[in-house]
Amino acid sequence: MAPSVTIMCLTLLLTWARVEGKIEVNLQDILRLNEYDGALRPQSQSGSTRVNVSMVIHSILVDETRQVLEVSGMLMQEWDDPSLSFLGTSEDLLPSITLAGPAGAAIRNQVWCPDLTAGQQARPRGQDAEFLRISRHGHVSWSQRVHYDFPCKLDLSSYPLSEHKCTLILTSLGYEQSELDPAWQGNPPLDYKKVVLSHGYKLTRVVTVAETIYYLRRARRELHVEMTVSPRSGWAIKHTVIPMLATVTTAYLTFFINIRGACARMLTVMLSMVTAAIFHESAYSKVPPAHETMAIEVFTGTCLTFIFIAAVETVVVEVLSFPQAKGRRSATSPRNSFALEVRDHKPDFTEDRSGGRGHVAALWLDRCFRVLYPAGFLAFNAVYWVIYA
Repeated sequence: MAPSVTIMCLTLLLTWARVEGKIEVNLQDILRLNEYDGALRPQSQSGSTRVNVSMVIHSILVDETRQVLEVSGMLMQEWDDPSLSFLGTSEDLLPSITLAGPAGAAIRNQVWCPDLTAGQQARPRGQDAEFLRISRHGHVSWSQRVHYDFPCKLDLSSYPLSEHKCTLILTSLGYEQSELDPAWQGNPPLDYKKVVLSHGYKLTRVVTVAETIYYLRRARRELHVEMTVSPRSGWAIKHTVIPMLATVTTAYLTFFINIRGACARMLTVMLSMVTAAIFHESAYSKVPPAHETMAIEVFTGTCLTFIFIAAVETVVVEVLSFPQAKGRRSATSPRNSFALEVRDHKPDFTEDRSGGRGHVAALWLDRCFRVLYPAGFLAFNAVYWVIYA
């Protein structure tokens, strides 16, 4: 009789307070926390406690160096706890009780709550804020602002063109399936429409799954959030592919420079090689070392190889250009280092025009590379994009 009398008195008090315009209620008495044991889960005598879970994802950060995904959002859990019902009060005066912020922390800590957490966190972090609402019928709604850091094995073999599948696992620390039964609820149970993702990535697919896992022959219920993130192809093309194509094209232009301009040819090809090497290093500087060869390494490495071939061809052409002229200079004027031989203070272009075998071979080699160089690079691109894309 004592609890019913207490509730009746509280109802009269609320009615009087509404008339007077002020309410002063002791929530400890309404929830009967002096008779409540927060260590016991609800409905422990009648089976497992059902917990309905839904989630809103606000942001996802892809940490390629540590191969970790950082997910921030709101986690909502609902369950029934008949021990917290206060049906004796008027529904108009007190439909529900809210416990939020520091003021409700003392009472909130006395209420039983599920212990769902990320089972594979790389760096556990506490909840920033939480909100607890208890209805008259004992229905409890618990909202938490959460931040999960969990490992994700990135598919580096096709980086940055492949998709990465990462799974966030929510599981109970101590309850078995016969005691705690979490399940996804809502349509959809996970909202990610306004998610903010790392620069250069997009969220292509999200699937929620509930599974039963056995640990040491004991069944536990797990909630999985399977996320598929993929790099934006436009970002990779703009920051890696196009600059590398430009350097290879610049190196190709050296085959059209006159073979007498050895300095101009070598300067052009070396500038292309240095630029390509810079892009090669910056393209995967944030990616951890991988056992498998990455797609970005294949592309940038092949571009460097083509530029190196252009440099070697430039040196060979220079060696073949004037072998006869260099031999005559060594016999008549050893100290003369000019490309053209000087006689009576007048340049003699007879040898250069006639050429000789070396000069003809240099011209022939240049003309061959004007065709073979772009044909080989186009063939590589055709095979590369078919395999990786």
